Amino acid sequence: MESIQTVIGNNLELLRKKRGLSLDKVAELTGVSKGMLYQIERGDSQPTVTTLWKIATGLQVSFSALLKAPDSVVSVVSLADIVPIVEDNGLCRAYLQFPLDPLTKMEMFRIELDPGASYLSMPHNDGVYEYISVSAGRFALKIKEETFRLREGDAIRFTGNVPHAYSNDGEQQAVIQVVMYYEET
Repeated sequence: MESIQTVIGNNLELLRKKRGLSLDKVAELTGVSKGMLYQIERGDSQPTVTTLWKIATGLQVSFSALLKAPDSVVSVVSLADIVPIVEDNGLCRAYLQFPLDPLTKMEMFRIELDPGASYLSMPHNDGVYEYISVSAGRFALKIKEETFRLREGDAIRFTGNVPHAYSNDGEQQAVIQVVMYYEET
């Protein structure tokens, strides 16, 4: 397990590099000296709470963003371990495989629609996009007044801020993967 100062240093360096900022610029934004920032990034210094707040405020991130240990490189999710959200008297089951990640701004679901299943989704906020891929069966998606019929292997993307409905008018179960992207989290 990494020490807290290593975690903080790695998080600070990652944030800085993602934004294309120099140590000088971060020092200017945060009021923390370039030398101290360099020591923090290298893991040579464990900053005080006050220093961490200055960095978080200056970079406009949460305090915990600097303290959060990195997720594992690999995350395996077993369908058997997920309790589904059930709709349409059990004919539609949604499994949250990956909850919203503020860094990627995405979440992922597996949705199973038994024959005859339907689910009406209310419009999401502006800036929400849905990416759907059909893994098995046939699937109909009604967006506003237009219906799109998709088969196994097909995919669709649309803005989620409009009424839309999922349905399975086929004779076999339809399985879809849904990735939701949130421009603003």
